[in-house]
Amino acid sequence: MENHGSGIGKAMLDHGYTKSSAKNPKNVTDSKSWEMLLDKYIPEDLVLETHREAFKANKVISARTMENANESTDDFIDVPDWPTRTKAVELGYKIRGKLTERIDHTTGGKDLKGLIQINYVKEKDSPVEVANDGSSRSS
Repeated sequence: MENHGSGIGKAMLDHGYTKSSAKNPKNVTDSKSWEMLLDKYIPEDLVLETHREAFKANKVISARTMENANESTDDFIDVPDWPTRTKAVELGYKIRGKLTERIDHTTGGKDLKGLIQINYVKEKDSPVEVANDGSSRSS
């Protein structure tokens, strides 16, 4: 099953799964049969070997060189494929639990607007306080 950025639920519907399964993909992805499919089509040893190769990925670039004033030749050189290598290292850190997605440690996931108090000046020496519920009062 290929997922082209449209969500696993849509991909499941497109491949004949029921609406209830598509709404709860974990019911499928946490099953023993899912593990068997992964083992068959994406075996762990293949994933590990490919990942190992990605750490040393190279790409071929070409350069036109001038040997003398009238002749040019094409040279091909292997150079490190740094984007692929970087992605492999990032994935390695994620797998080992050393790299996590961004976590909000400041608000506990709560909306910030309830945590901010704004004081406006209505007239000189007469501030207006705005409460968290949006109401205001003069001091």
